Amino acid sequence: MGEIIIEFSEPPIQRLMQHVFDNYSEFDEFCEFTEDLEPAPVDVEGCVECHHQSYFDEGNPIYECDNFKRVYLVRYLARQFEQSDFVIKEHVLHHIEGKADLSAVSLGGGPAPEALALMNGLSSYEGDHNLFFDNIDCEASWEDIYHDLAHRFVKRVKNIKLKTGFSSSDVTSYVSDKQYDIVFISWLLSEMDEQDSSNVLDAARNLAAPLGHILVIDRDESSLVSRISALIGTAQGLALVEHQSKYIHSIVDFPPDIKATFSPDMGCDCAYWVLQIPPNDF
Repeated sequence: MGEIIIEFSEPPIQRLMQHVFDNYSEFDEFCEFTEDLEPAPVDVEGCVECHHQSYFDEGNPIYECDNFKRVYLVRYLARQFEQSDFVIKEHVLHHIEGKADLSAVSLGGGPAPEALALMNGLSSYEGDHNLFFDNIDCEASWEDIYHDLAHRFVKRVKNIKLKTGFSSSDVTSYVSDKQYDIVFISWLLSEMDEQDSSNVLDAARNLAAPLGHILVIDRDESSLVSRISALIGTAQGLALVEHQSKYIHSIVDFPPDIKATFSPDMGCDCAYWVLQIPPNDF
């Protein structure tokens, strides 16, 4: 294991979130996704409430809406970064920190906070890394946001050369000739039915290299956890390494006006499953 580097400067995620506050808090003037015949004037508080309610009572997250994505970044990005950062550091980093060349993919990644967390973990150790991070999401308009955030973040760390890829594809049927050291499935299975969730696990297994890891992170709700655990228990070719729940609180300092307007999700319980692909001769 490499020597741990301890730095006392401002965390890279704080600087990145300041970029989000400065550049993703200006809203389009009209909403094109209302039930009205004509686009309706935007009310930021209404957009925040729309975003909040879309995840409950069979709501409908509108990821194709630019304003919805802006609310998503301000409310969720920091907390999702922290959740991914914890799981990576706790269960995966010691397997990969000595590798010079790494590849990872996020299925349904949106802005891909997992890419930020992986870079953050790798930057804690000495040694240079070449990281290729692929993001697969059916909503094509995440692409520019993902590239912007990932390449801004990597400038804050010293030992990573980053290459990013993005594919606008259906993750339930995604296939590739690439294999990855880590496959992320984060906050995705909770938005899918059982069959689509099973298809995503199959896709992840086929994308992961032998001895590679699949990290599933989602909401810590008893019915959802039971459903995901049952799917993983019946999946072929996957070894369950760890399953836990954890309360994660964001370390990001939110300005008072941002906190008051957006009600950012600064902490919550998450459930996670760490899976590993057996070797080819298993």
